[in-house]
Amino acid sequence: MKYWYWFIQSLMWPAAWVLLRLFYRIEIHGKEHLKNIRLPVIIASNHKTLFDSFLIGVALPFLSPLFPIRFMTEEERFSIPILEFLRKIKFLKLAYIFCGGFPSRRGTGVENAIKLPLKLLQKKETVVMFPEGGLIRGGELGVFYNGAAALALKSGANVLPLAIRLENHKILLNLGEPFRLDASNIDSGIEIIRAKVQSLFDPKMV
Repeated sequence: MKYWYWFIQSLMWPAAWVLLRLFYRIEIHGKEHLKNIRLPVIIASNHKTLFDSFLIGVALPFLSPLFPIRFMTEEERFSIPILEFLRKIKFLKLAYIFCGGFPSRRGTGVENAIKLPLKLLQKKETVVMFPEGGLIRGGELGVFYNGAAALALKSGANVLPLAIRLENHKILLNLGEPFRLDASNIDSGIEIIRAKVQSLFDPKMV
């Protein structure tokens, strides 16, 4: 399946880049932090739009060793009728799986929720996590939940912090320096990851 996702994403991300550029001006900072990065990797990002996984894909260099990226999905209810219709008929779920998504298993306990992404990391893959657990509108970060920290501590994988910020019709993507999460427990791990993303989210950084 890894090669299937690699093939699909190698076609999808260039197309997504073109489509997104039609509506937004996209700025990407911090690509120098991707040099010599070693798999497996957890990309920990805040969550601003429905297409954040695509944004993360286009932020990475073409044919990056981080591809394919696998991302946790959540079936949220939508206020936009067409999106809610697509959710109800399971089209969005199929599309997410087709593109590399996997179910979040929220509410089943953190140990159970990280089983699948942990297996992916053990296979030297890249997993995208949105620690806020859902879309956060406005100009601030939301509360970070324990999934990303628990996964980082359990796997020992490199964590690549990333911040997404919207400014009118401009999207800013700021990649941070990869690090190994060194924390005594999950709570302190959450604080470390959030602080890393917060520092990248600060407008002064870009």
